[in-house]
Amino acid sequence: MHKKLLIKAFEKAEEEISSDKVFPRAQLLSDFIVNDSKEPYGEKILSLKYKSALNGSKETIRLKKHAEDALSHYLGYDDYLEFTQKNGTHIPVEERKSKRSGYLYKSIIAVVLVFVIGTVIYNYITRQRWMVWNENTYVEVNFDVNKYDVNQLKIFKEERIELFKKVTPHCEDQFFNANGSVKIWYGKNKEKELEYFTALGLHPETGKTLKPITQYMINKHICN
Repeated sequence: MHKKLLIKAFEKAEEEISSDKVFPRAQLLSDFIVNDSKEPYGEKILSLKYKSALNGSKETIRLKKHAEDALSHYLGYDDYLEFTQKNGTHIPVEERKSKRSGYLYKSIIAVVLVFVIGTVIYNYITRQRWMVWNENTYVEVNFDVNKYDVNQLKIFKEERIELFKKVTPHCEDQFFNANGSVKIWYGKNKEKELEYFTALGLHPETGKTLKPITQYMINKHICN
C-alpha cells in the first residue's frame, strides 16, 4: 500500500513543479513531510523507494508512520487510513494484527511510555538543530518556544540555509540555466503578493509549493 501512496505523491509533485525528474520531486516531498510532521524523512530514501516501486520490485515498500500520514495529507486525505479506504484497498492483515497488538500493549505500558517518550523528546529537542525563516533566508536558531512560534521552527537543513533565498529579480537577470532548467521559483505570500526564490521548495509563510518561473511570468510581472 505504501507503494501506491508513494507513486501518487510523486505524480502530484510532478504536476506541481512541472518536472519529471525524481530528485527535485523527492526534495519537495521531503520538505512537505518535515513541515507537516516536524520529523525528517530524507529525499534520498524517498528517491530510492520510489525507483524501487517503479521498477516493480517484489520488495515491500515501507514508510515510517509520520511519512505515511504526511504524504496522505499531501494528497488531500486526513490520514493514511483514509487513503487506503478511498483507494479501494485495505491495510494488509499482518499490519492490522500488528496495530491491534499495539493497542493492547499501549494500555499496559502507558505510564512507562510517558516517561520514555518524554525523555526521547527532550533529548531530540536539545540535540536536533533548528532553523527559522528570517525575512529573506533561513537562519539556524536554538529551540525556544518562548521566542518562536512552534510553526516557525523547521528541522535544520544546511542546503536550505545556503541555497534557498528570497530575491527581487530584475528583467536583465538570467532566469534559466544553459540546459533550460529554471533558476528562480515563485509563489504568493499571505498578502497575495508575488515573491521569488532561488530554489525549489515550499513558501516559508504559506507552506504552498513554489512554481518554476516561466517566460510568461517574467514578461508580465518582472519586465513590464
